[in-house]
Amino acid sequence: MGSVPFWNTDGNSGLPSTFSPFRNNDYSELVDRNDRDTAAAQTTWPSTGPMTSPHIDPSIAYGDPPDSFLRKQASSTVSLPHSLKPLPSISRRPLPSQFITKPPHTAMSSRYQSPVGSAENIGGLESPDTGRHLGTASTLSSEPSSASSSKQYGPPSPTVSTLKARKSAAFINPQHPRAESIPMSAMYSQDSSSTIRISEDNSETGSSPPRYAKSHLDCHSREDVYSKRRSRLFIVLVFLSIYSTSLSGLWFLVSIVQPQYGRGVSTGAGWKILPSTATLLTTLAAKTIELSFVTVFVTVLGQVLTRRAFSKLSAGISLAEMTMRNWVIQPGSLITYWDNIPAAATTFLGMLTLSAAICSLLYTTASDAMVSPKLARQGWVMRDLNARVKTSYANLPYIEKACKNPLRGYHDPFPYNGTLVYPDSCLAVLLSGQSYQSLVSFLGEWDDIHTSRNSTMHQLATRPIGKHNLFDNTTMESSWVETEHGNVAAKFKSHKRIINNVTLAMPHAGVYAAATDPMNGILQPNDLMGLGEYSIKASVVSPVVNVMCVNMNKHELAPLIYTTWPNARTDNTGIANQTIGLSDWQDSVPYNWYNYTVVDKIFKWQQGSGRPPPAFQLYPADWNMLTNISANFSDPLYILGKSGVVADYTLCELRSWMTSNCSTTFDVSGTLGGQMRAHCEDPDDPNSYWHINHNDSVPTGDWRNLAEAWSTSMDLNGGVQNNNASNARVLTRLILDKPALNPRLPSMAEAVAVLASSTLVAGTLDSNFKSYWDYSGPDISNTTTYEAFKAQVQTQQYTSTHTAQWQAIFYVILGLTFVLNVLCFLYLVIPPSSSSSSYSSSSSSSRKPTPSLFSRFPFTNPFKRRTHGPVKSSPSLVESDSENEYPASSRQHIGAGKQNGKAAKGLVTDYTEPQNLFALAINSPSSRALAGSCGRGPDPAEMAFPWHVGYVPGANHYFFEEGDGARNGIADMGAGAMASGADLLGVDGGGGGGGGDSDYGRYGKSYKRLSSRRPWL
Repeated sequence: MGSVPFWNTDGNSGLPSTFSPFRNNDYSELVDRNDRDTAAAQTTWPSTGPMTSPHIDPSIAYGDPPDSFLRKQASSTVSLPHSLKPLPSISRRPLPSQFITKPPHTAMSSRYQSPVGSAENIGGLESPDTGRHLGTASTLSSEPSSASSSKQYGPPSPTVSTLKARKSAAFINPQHPRAESIPMSAMYSQDSSSTIRISEDNSETGSSPPRYAKSHLDCHSREDVYSKRRSRLFIVLVFLSIYSTSLSGLWFLVSIVQPQYGRGVSTGAGWKILPSTATLLTTLAAKTIELSFVTVFVTVLGQVLTRRAFSKLSAGISLAEMTMRNWVIQPGSLITYWDNIPAAATTFLGMLTLSAAICSLLYTTASDAMVSPKLARQGWVMRDLNARVKTSYANLPYIEKACKNPLRGYHDPFPYNGTLVYPDSCLAVLLSGQSYQSLVSFLGEWDDIHTSRNSTMHQLATRPIGKHNLFDNTTMESSWVETEHGNVAAKFKSHKRIINNVTLAMPHAGVYAAATDPMNGILQPNDLMGLGEYSIKASVVSPVVNVMCVNMNKHELAPLIYTTWPNARTDNTGIANQTIGLSDWQDSVPYNWYNYTVVDKIFKWQQGSGRPPPAFQLYPADWNMLTNISANFSDPLYILGKSGVVADYTLCELRSWMTSNCSTTFDVSGTLGGQMRAHCEDPDDPNSYWHINHNDSVPTGDWRNLAEAWSTSMDLNGGVQNNNASNARVLTRLILDKPALNPRLPSMAEAVAVLASSTLVAGTLDSNFKSYWDYSGPDISNTTTYEAFKAQVQTQQYTSTHTAQWQAIFYVILGLTFVLNVLCFLYLVIPPSSSSSSYSSSSSSSRKPTPSLFSRFPFTNPFKRRTHGPVKSSPSLVESDSENEYPASSRQHIGAGKQNGKAAKGLVTDYTEPQNLFALAINSPSSRALAGSCGRGPDPAEMAFPWHVGYVPGANHYFFEEGDGARNGIADMGAGAMASGADLLGVDGGGGGGGGDSDYGRYGKSYKRLSSRRPWL
């Protein structure tokens, strides 16, 4: 339907006037124009009689305004047409036939249908094709109704209702009780310029009353509310939806899978991304996901609410629901305007919006906690590690060659005849330095125990262990093994002498080379900005050193002292009665000699067994020590010492081998350094080499040769010169004087074992990891040979994971964001098929809803909004998204009965956006539903009132109208009170019979479809 254009004498039609504000035009000009327009109108328009408001001063319409009128401070000006002046009655010209039509069926509510008495004539005009009278029983013309039978045409008068039915048949009633009534004839003026001002009196002088502007009835919409799928807005929106959906799904999947990036995110060599760059890119991507998600969701929310506002099959939308978009855009509004939440959050759409607000608020935080790469330890993984093997265990020639020294290639002069002696010197410095460092650290730990005076460490297994520094960045910790042989009291009970027997195991130093070898691909701390960590539990053998010290008196020791032998060549030392063998005394010692002693069974000396007893040059003086290296092809090293506080001498035997009852644990931290430990004699240790091979290696003379170089480097044989060396003084002071371990002091055997631990470390560097040697020679450094061993490895690398258990709650944020993105994408790409009313040619009461596709599935049931109050009658159409929108037999056919518009598949104007909302609201009639809210805003009850988007086909005008619930809630508002000029403009279809598009205005077909669809939510 549309408004009927009125014809002037020259055949031109006049558009409806605009109630525009007074623009301060010159008053004399207005009076002149008023006079000219009045004179012209008297010849063309019929007289309607004086129809000015009783509150308007007549001088405003006919002459100069009084001073009181101009002095009123509270005047509110509106535009009134010149037709408000009393005009003489004249005859009317015939109305062209194309504007004579019967009232078509429209999509408008009963507010916009013809007033009561629709079958009566309007100014005596009768429709020529139906014979039905149009309009109401009232007419603005003073001519008799018999004029309808004449075939005379003239400009038709506007339709009005009776005063009681519509409050005023000749006035457009303003919505505020104090607003002035506007004559209906003002709507049909030829000139829309402002010529008359209507003022409201204000009883309080000096105050400025509010202005009640009238609706702009000439707001002809330039564009349709519907945008097609090929529009730029829809394409951009779908692209953002695809981007947000795909990336949010990827983010959620990554948080579950928790991928490891290895060298891809590191500071090492090769293709990589710096950790700081990876974190920045992840945060940036998460922010784009958040922004695109907010954009898409707010747009979809606006589409859902706007479609509901258009639909006459829904209860409309409330102001509280319009503000839901602010929850997502401005989550802080949930706190500042919390009183609006109950009105909207209790619905399904409100809960979705509230969830989206929480997701938009926390998504970047959730991404940083769950997806951003961060250093994290992985689980233990059993794998093979490879390390290059160059030599056998304790191979002295290779160790000397591998000692780093800048004196390589230099030859010493006489007496070495030009031989290279620097390897001996380099190794001596290396061994002595490391040995003393270990001993000092060991004694320092015992000093703390001695000071505390409350130590109860009588068992060897609980006493402090020795430590060694490897490459100045790794601390190697030893472990006491075979502690059952270290019970001094039990040994004393069996052998009636003090026996101090300890065995110290060190971790295999070759594990360090395997861990740092690029072949194994373990990220080092330097590859992770100095913050990385990893742990290795290697199933390899561990080197051990056994030190057994036995107390013997002078008589028991005599078979081992050269000066007591018959025919011994001796000399006096000058200290009391001490004698010493000559410098060539070893030449007098027979090959494979054997002297029986009382400790043969303890040391397992036996003739022909390959373990002959040692021989010493003299009895050592107090606080001195001697070493024995004379036995050929033997594996032990012997040390003889004498304490100044114990009468007995102490003979110590040192032996070394590779044990299979241990595993090596290596922990590396970029901040704490490396720590290597020997984990031994644990039956529950799955990494113990014992599970691979139960046999220990056999002690060989290789370690004895290394131990000889070690003892020489520290001058442990200084007792030959009675040099009273400091190391001898310290070690001999620790000799046990009773059959028990001192809980406040270490024993001599423990101290010597720690001192000799450096030989174990030097002997395992570049050596094999098995308990046997199966290569061609002891030195294979000229070949590239790798040996593999089993190990449990736990690495730390940059991983998309969370670092605390409570952070798993962010799974909900990532997952819910992805689900909401999927729903929004489906809403955009799958048109929301809804229930509508099919066309019925009989009457509106016979219209039955046509079931939609989604109505057959339970998916749509929760999304249907329950209506309150009477549901407005829907227009007559058939719901379809096909190209043929209307059946050919329908009275609402278009052209040949085919229609390409698809309002459900495209976008509609989002009336929840501020600019669209303002444009629609300012061009809508005022409403008493929000009376009193213009100052501070609507209260919570008013926020819950439902609203619809109405449409005036003739004026091609969209506006807000109250929903049924709001209208029913205002008891004192009748149909007349809710009426406006827009209601009366929508009475006629806009000229012309025949139906079709003209019955629904320029863009009426889009509104017709939108208003007849039942929305999803």
